[in-house]
Amino acid sequence: MNLKDLARKAISITFLSMLCLVALAQGHQVNGVVKDATGEPMIGVNVLVKGTTNGTITDFDGNFTLSGVNDNDVLSVTYVGYVAQEIKVRNQKTISVTLREDTETLDEVVVIGYGVVKKRDLTGSVSSVKSADLQKVASNNAMTAMQAKVPGLDIQQSSGEAGSGISMTLRGNRSISASNSPLILVDGIEYGSTMDIPASDIESMEILKDASSTAIYGTKGANGVIIITTKRGKAGKTQVNFNAYLSFNSPTKTAKPMYGDAEVRRVMDKADYAANYATYKDTGSWGTSTVGVEDVLTESLSDGTTQMSIYQDKSYTDWIDTILKNSITQNYEVSVSGGSEKTNFNISLAAMHNNGIMKNDKLARYNGRVNVDHIISKYFMVGTSLNYTYRSNDSRNSGVYNQALKMTTVTHAYLNDGSINATPNPWYAAHCSPLLDEVDGAYQNNVESTRFFGNAYLQITPMKDLFVKSLFSVSRLNTRTGLYQDYESQGRYQSPNTSYISNAQEVNTGFTWQNTLNYNTNFNQSKHDLGVLLGHEMNQSVIESNSIAGDAGKEHYYKSAFYDVSKILTPSVATAYTKQSLLSFFGRLNYKFNERYLLTASVRADGSSVLAEGHKWGYFPSVAAAWRINEEGFMKGTESWLNSLKLRASYGISGNAAVNPYQTLATLSSTVPGGTDMISSSMSNLDLSWETTRSINFGLDFGILDNRISGSIDYYINKTKDLLYYKSAPASSVFTSVLANVGESSGQGIEVALNTLIVKRKDFSWDVNWSYTHSTDKLDKLADGLDRNINGTDALIVGEPVSIYYDYETDGCWGIGEYEKYVADMEAKGIKVEQPVANYGDPGTLKIVDRDGNGKIDEDDKRVYERSPKHIFGMSNTFTYKNWSLSVQLYARLGGYMDYGMNTQLNYEAANWGDIDYWTLDNTGAKFPTPGLSAAQQGTYNTYKTSLQWEKADYFKIKDITLNYTLPQGILSKAGIANARIYGSLKNFFSFSSVDNYDSERGGSISFPLQKQVVVGLNLQF
Repeated sequence: MNLKDLARKAISITFLSMLCLVALAQGHQVNGVVKDATGEPMIGVNVLVKGTTNGTITDFDGNFTLSGVNDNDVLSVTYVGYVAQEIKVRNQKTISVTLREDTETLDEVVVIGYGVVKKRDLTGSVSSVKSADLQKVASNNAMTAMQAKVPGLDIQQSSGEAGSGISMTLRGNRSISASNSPLILVDGIEYGSTMDIPASDIESMEILKDASSTAIYGTKGANGVIIITTKRGKAGKTQVNFNAYLSFNSPTKTAKPMYGDAEVRRVMDKADYAANYATYKDTGSWGTSTVGVEDVLTESLSDGTTQMSIYQDKSYTDWIDTILKNSITQNYEVSVSGGSEKTNFNISLAAMHNNGIMKNDKLARYNGRVNVDHIISKYFMVGTSLNYTYRSNDSRNSGVYNQALKMTTVTHAYLNDGSINATPNPWYAAHCSPLLDEVDGAYQNNVESTRFFGNAYLQITPMKDLFVKSLFSVSRLNTRTGLYQDYESQGRYQSPNTSYISNAQEVNTGFTWQNTLNYNTNFNQSKHDLGVLLGHEMNQSVIESNSIAGDAGKEHYYKSAFYDVSKILTPSVATAYTKQSLLSFFGRLNYKFNERYLLTASVRADGSSVLAEGHKWGYFPSVAAAWRINEEGFMKGTESWLNSLKLRASYGISGNAAVNPYQTLATLSSTVPGGTDMISSSMSNLDLSWETTRSINFGLDFGILDNRISGSIDYYINKTKDLLYYKSAPASSVFTSVLANVGESSGQGIEVALNTLIVKRKDFSWDVNWSYTHSTDKLDKLADGLDRNINGTDALIVGEPVSIYYDYETDGCWGIGEYEKYVADMEAKGIKVEQPVANYGDPGTLKIVDRDGNGKIDEDDKRVYERSPKHIFGMSNTFTYKNWSLSVQLYARLGGYMDYGMNTQLNYEAANWGDIDYWTLDNTGAKFPTPGLSAAQQGTYNTYKTSLQWEKADYFKIKDITLNYTLPQGILSKAGIANARIYGSLKNFFSFSSVDNYDSERGGSISFPLQKQVVVGLNLQF
């Protein structure tokens, strides 16, 4: 063989070797299928080459294909709710995977204060709502997803106004003058009460309820803590998610006045009563006068249209229907997430346009979020969470709806020439039209805000199991509130008949610096597990505000509105500056022995700038223990049906930081606006401190039958001391009261959460989540030995619930001759009856219950109307059949009373009444008095009218019905879509209340009805 042949062979061998190396480097293709334990293919399962970004998800038939896979690679197969598997490829070209359900849900990680813990290792009372639960409820406020799901949490929405918020209490009321709302944290940082984070950005919401969980938050934890964790990226294939929905909104359960013939009948009954009562006073017998329509409808509109003609052709005006309208809400959300072994990211954008059910009632909101985590090395990790929100909220004047309720319907909204009938009530010219604000530009109330909320962290791992983290957060909220009321708007038309301009600016800046050290060890796989947390935190808040307001004369400024404050003739200017700081140190110890016995202890020290020297620091310890009974040897015979059984007990102290900046100091104010002469305007109290709540909690967690039935039961006792309350100042003081720590309250309750997988078949499943809450609270102590403090119908009474109304009780109305018979019967018993007000006892006037039967109507006849509910039930059903899913959410709130605004719509001026049941000779069992009362007789009504307001607040509603359909993968794969879901929802359509035609979730309010919604939506994953 010559040299040339040798060279040719060498080159050939080298070339072939290189091809082999290239082929080896590129890897080969692996095909596979993923099924569940029943053999059904699983769609959307993540399949990832471990340690790389090479990954995919299974199609509708459970199949997947991966290219570039080497023999020594490991495939990671994961799906939510199933046990993850890792499979070595070796030389396999086809891989079959069977995933089994993760019935050990106790290994789920739960976020707690400044850390995370496995659910199985929880010693406190914590509930959790995951992103899957949020997806079931399309709403502009993610908090509503917790309604009916979290025991102990009471969520109510009182208004259907665009951008309206919700009220929340956790485990009842404890404060009498401070807030009872829980602390809300987003990614560990205090966020505030306005929740404007899209639901698709949220990974989970944890609700910390007992003091052992909340004491780590010190002065802010007494009312409970809600921790919101936003979504972060995960290593693997980049995913794009798109969510959109349209909501078709309409008012529901609207309070309405008397309409048309009913109003005319009331006016006639009014005239009849006056005539017949006069006969009764003269002769002792009720008169028989009956007036005709022509006797009461004698007026005309300004265009000459007579009331009689309106009655005859029935061209009445339904003012409520005139000002209310149907609307559409649009919501769009898109996110991109993914990452590698070192860097993960999640980027999202969202836009929402929420139109209310009145003209110019709307909210526009835009969100942008970036979450990034990066591993620099084995020792260092950095990350950031950045969120920006823009809001523009146009609101209506609540007086418009109230005006519509009392406006006569025997009129026309528009005159013959098509213009607005500015004074449509011919009986009472002072009533201007509710439509005046709907003239373009006549009423403009806009709140525009921008908020940056972000943090950045550095995490150091100097040694195994030791993590040192430093996080710095900034919150910057800029708000402009502008108001323009034209002199011909509803609120200014009669008086003062001048235009009004107001423009207020506020900048709220907050800084938080957190430093934590976490150390976890099991002492080299021993039976002992130890976790230690040490932390330090500094918070500072600065609020700067300025405003200018005043009359702008009798001119239209529709265009410049509140933007041009130079139009104000005599401006009133105000400025304010508030700064407060909080310095905190905290620590926590978690100990576990032999997977059975758990102990948690924590302590926090808070030092606040708002308190005086000697009172600046507060200390908040807690301790909790748990026993995993099912791990004991004597429970071995139960393994076939008992998955978990854990007993918990905890005690802790937490605070309510209800003292405002400078509230311990005496304040000064000028003797005249803008003057330099100052006088003291409030009394100082250098002894002010926080309210503190001591809480004991006993809990039981359980899971049986492969956790097809699981849940928890909690019983708690709270005692709150140092309640803030305005007590009477010394007689020598020029002030009547001073804020002091003087009160005590207590509460107790039971909470039950139950998860049941009732049916589990190959193609069909039905699971139900239940929640139940029963709670009571009472006031234990007031200042200076007092046992009560009464302020109108609001009251604080020792031994009674914290939140109550205190008033008389009505028993219908007096009939003809009934009062005289009552007086005679009482005198026969030797009891003298005292008439409380003149004309009390006249036919058709209110009858007040004499509770102690002494013939007098006095303070001793008042009763307590508790405001808080006794029982709250929630039930969430999910039915799944193949690609279809139906969820039905039920909610009931029982017990308590509300101040029902409709019961005040008895207008003894020349105005319309609410559609209520009033006394007549043919309707003597009515609740409300006759409309014919004279000015003298109205004394009874004016004295006792508030006793009509209290109605039972019980209600039950089918809160949400949602039908989902997941499209077959075969249809989607050609379009490059990994998953697609379409859904439709009915929200707030079915409500049953103790008050007719009213949704009692509103708590008695009647100004802005709640909305019922038909929602259609789409979720796409690429």
